[in-house]
Amino acid sequence: MISTINRLTREFEKKHGYRPNLLYLNAEKLELLKEQFSEPQIDIISQLIGMEIIIVNDLKESYVSWAQISWKHTSIA
Repeated sequence: MISTINRLTREFEKKHGYRPNLLYLNAEKLELLKEQFSEPQIDIISQLIGMEIIIVNDLKESYVSWAQISWKHTSIA
């Protein structure tokens, strides 16, 4: 899942010239993502990947986007 996020992020940044700040995924993909981290809390994962995580249950494919939002986390990267 991390490699998918990296690929989506690179493709988005190449196309738009800036990094995405939103990651959309379904609950199943979120569980896969949590398994790849030693600290599987969604807030910590969000800080590590530098994106807010939005869970959409009926979503088939994960994707990233950008929105003008107030970042609610302190970056730890």
